[in-house]
Amino acid sequence: MRFRIPYLIVVLLLSTPFGIAQTSSLTGDWTGESICFGNNPSCHDEKVVYHISIDTADSTKVKIAADKIVDGKPEWMGDVYLKYDPAKQTLTADLESSRFHGVWEFSIKGNIIEGGLYVLPDRATGRKIRVQKNESIKKEPSMTQHANGTFEVKMTPADDKSDDKSLGRMTIAKEWHGDLEGASTGQMLTGGDVTKGSAGYVASEKFTGTLNGRKGSFILQHSATMTRGVGQLTITVVPDSGTDQLKGISGKLGIKIENGKHSYDFDYSLE
Repeated sequence: MRFRIPYLIVVLLLSTPFGIAQTSSLTGDWTGESICFGNNPSCHDEKVVYHISIDTADSTKVKIAADKIVDGKPEWMGDVYLKYDPAKQTLTADLESSRFHGVWEFSIKGNIIEGGLYVLPDRATGRKIRVQKNESIKKEPSMTQHANGTFEVKMTPADDKSDDKSLGRMTIAKEWHGDLEGASTGQMLTGGDVTKGSAGYVASEKFTGTLNGRKGSFILQHSATMTRGVGQLTITVVPDSGTDQLKGISGKLGIKIENGKHSYDFDYSLE
């Protein structure tokens, strides 16, 4: 059992890029028109923006988060979950409401997606939709910024009931102060014999709060080794883990311990 989880992680890392490759060109924002058909006075023509993303666990599952443009501003309409057929280059989904039953059907032609909503059972056209993928905008290089402050940490051993004393697991709870204001929780895996001065640990923790006034969350990844009392520690932001106003964050965090008090220096960039 001990070797099964690492083996599965290796399999996942090897298989994920191949599973996503076929649909990676779909990811992004698509802009166009949704035009009404048929005798439906409640239907209105719309300028639309579709934010398309892919399920990382199943590359045939695609989500469209749909906005309509009202007075020049996006207004969220809802999410549509579709099935992607790589052989046919199509996206399809059922739509059921209290008023009708229909299907969404789209064809993918390079940077154009065309299709619409078809009402069953006679497949009458309810909407015709044509969107084009937005051209990517070259991003300006982000500037490195600096944050510092202090934190308190509580480490709690996990009760795994293992007879192997060279391996351990602990939960992490931190309170951050200074430029980082908030809390984080996580887990740590340890290995080695500290009585010999050599050991190592890996950990992940999720911070939620504010960074220099920006609200959001991100995940920190730890990797540390100690060789006969000489330690090396690397703490980095997990790519694409930032949310809200911290979306796009990257960086490295350093820790100092003096007189039993913990402080941090955080060099980071925001897209």
